[in-house]
Amino acid sequence: MSNVPGLDEFRSFFLDEVEEAAEEIESTDAIPERVLKRAAELGAYRLTLPEEHGGFDLKLSDYLPYLEASAEGPGAGRMLVHLTNGVWRPIAEFGTDEQRKLIAGLASGDEVVAFCLTEQAGGTGRDLRSRAVKTQDDWLLSGEKHLITFADRATHFLLVVGTDSEHEEASLTAFLVPRETDGFEIDVSQPTMGIHGTGHAFLRYENMRVPDRFRLGVVGQGLEVALSFLDYSRISLSTCMVGLAKRAMDEAVAFSKRRETFGKLISSRQAIQGHIADMHTDVTAGRALVRAAATDYDEGLPVRIIAATAKLFCLNMVGRVTDLALKVHGGYGFTKAAPIERIYRDARGFWFEEGTQEIQRLVIARGVLDSA
Repeated sequence: MSNVPGLDEFRSFFLDEVEEAAEEIESTDAIPERVLKRAAELGAYRLTLPEEHGGFDLKLSDYLPYLEASAEGPGAGRMLVHLTNGVWRPIAEFGTDEQRKLIAGLASGDEVVAFCLTEQAGGTGRDLRSRAVKTQDDWLLSGEKHLITFADRATHFLLVVGTDSEHEEASLTAFLVPRETDGFEIDVSQPTMGIHGTGHAFLRYENMRVPDRFRLGVVGQGLEVALSFLDYSRISLSTCMVGLAKRAMDEAVAFSKRRETFGKLISSRQAIQGHIADMHTDVTAGRALVRAAATDYDEGLPVRIIAATAKLFCLNMVGRVTDLALKVHGGYGFTKAAPIERIYRDARGFWFEEGTQEIQRLVIARGVLDSA
């Protein structure tokens, strides 16, 4: 489509304009309105959205280079791209005609939907503690969520809660709840180590009355709704790790070519060259694995195992690469003056987004054993 931004232009926005706002984002823990507006003008929110809703309708394989490019800048920037270009999918697949009207608002940036699964006391799956009890006409929702991205500016919240007896295995149901719903407490007091500006928050609700028309999908379909976002999103998130790892490597390479010790650039040192070779190998391998997963997705093949495999590998990969990049920088990398300091912190957020290493191993092992 002719309106799709060029990849170089897209990367420049995140490496120049968003990067220029990095200090402000770090100090205020908020993304400036000018950045949000420019992202919308560039089309960052509409890359994968269907044309009928104002999007560019990119296939996953075509979208990943854009997402990787966004991840080379500050973490808040890639979150803008990653969340919006993924969260529309469960709404499109399971939503009513009225709920699907939200998707056009996502494309323009006028609407923001926060995906709400994780709980502080109940994990992220069948052990969720939040509950919805059916009354004659409505539902009463009680519980909490935490680490909810962009809760500070979300207009709607995709909540996944239990709808069964507390003494039985959980049956989960999803709801698309407007921000202004009575009884909805949004506590934006959860500062994080990195990925500043993404408005992480606690959500609390006690007997919050929600009309049945806010239900997303049928009763008991909540896990399916969540997975329709998560399988796709794990591939996308893996690409974000590749992009951030590439940025860390680029910073290390540039620093090695200007830093001298004993009269020689450290880029000439065998130890430093070994670090650079290892970083390059990791980034290249991670990118190849993620692109293979995207190809399977685009061809309609099952991706649960390869999506979890990509995420597990890239989690370990981005950790190794940012560790090595910090080593190359030496003590300077431990100061706020060095971009690698922020990059290192931002990378640690991946450990907890959409399933830990342990969860990915469980998904992979079960899939391999079931297919054996």
